[in-house]
Amino acid sequence: MGRYVVYDCDVGNDDAWGLMMLIKAEEAFKRHNDLASASKKFEIIGVTCVQGNTEVDYAVINTLRVLDAVNRNDIPVYKGCSNLIKPRPWENPKYFVGKDGFGDLEHEKSVDLNLVHPEHAVNAMYDFVCKHPKMVDFLLVGPLTNFAMCISMYGSKFLDNVGKILIMGGNYRGKGNTTKSAEFNFMLDPEAAHIVLANVKTPLTILPWEACDDGASRITLDWRLNVLGTIESPFVELLNRVERALLIPRGVKRWLVCDALAVAAYLFPHLVVTDTQLHHADVELAGVHTRGQMVIDHLNREQKNANIITEINVDHYQKIIAWTAGLRGIHMECELGKSH
Repeated sequence: MGRYVVYDCDVGNDDAWGLMMLIKAEEAFKRHNDLASASKKFEIIGVTCVQGNTEVDYAVINTLRVLDAVNRNDIPVYKGCSNLIKPRPWENPKYFVGKDGFGDLEHEKSVDLNLVHPEHAVNAMYDFVCKHPKMVDFLLVGPLTNFAMCISMYGSKFLDNVGKILIMGGNYRGKGNTTKSAEFNFMLDPEAAHIVLANVKTPLTILPWEACDDGASRITLDWRLNVLGTIESPFVELLNRVERALLIPRGVKRWLVCDALAVAAYLFPHLVVTDTQLHHADVELAGVHTRGQMVIDHLNREQKNANIITEINVDHYQKIIAWTAGLRGIHMECELGKSH
């Protein structure tokens, strides 16, 4: 019996690479049944979309576009929350990935919205854990609105039955990427992040902004576009267009896709994660300068709820992202059996 995975996302280019990596790993197990015991396998049972990089409707469209590019329209897609936990007008202050999350490009082919399941993402999350208690892992790479809403609606009936939780978000040294002290996913819905961290009963895993920024920053956009970009596949060709539109006009030199790094940490922790710290973490909700900042209890007075990834192996990660893209000569299948 393997595990089940829910990918909760706000699809921009970084979420797209993470989803592609997850699909590649799932399919590798299907092709190589002798690689590992059945307990190491997993199935993607849902992609749940939330507002963040873009509005939730665009996140759904981008998800469908990625799945169509990799011929995986069989993976269920669910539309999630379009409002924040604390009601206020939603706004992405930077639109770094364009208003539609994919660089505001024109596409020759439209997506089939009939593929979106009618059930709300929050209800789907709850249904998944009821059907597969303790066997559903959640990769949360956007704002935590959907997951927090599920906790608020279903409480311990939900949390007592979830499997592993891995979050891309927050910061453990107060280093911001959207405000001077807050990371984007936590800043966009701090109340949601607070609900999640305040209610988890066993430590979850967090990949914070600093580990991404410090660890993977040496991967260049030149390598992305002129090495990975030469691979002939519908997915790479789609992301070539998206990332050229997003990154080149801004003069970006490094290629940093944090959500893909989070997926790599889930799939290949023995290769990617080189150091972690176990702490109690919460989120500042009221600070004038610090709203959305993840706050660590360095005094160790509160129960530890977060295993925070502080260092990653960038060489291994770069190899994994190359494998994800389909670069010839890169093989990761033998490592999957050692991962979970």
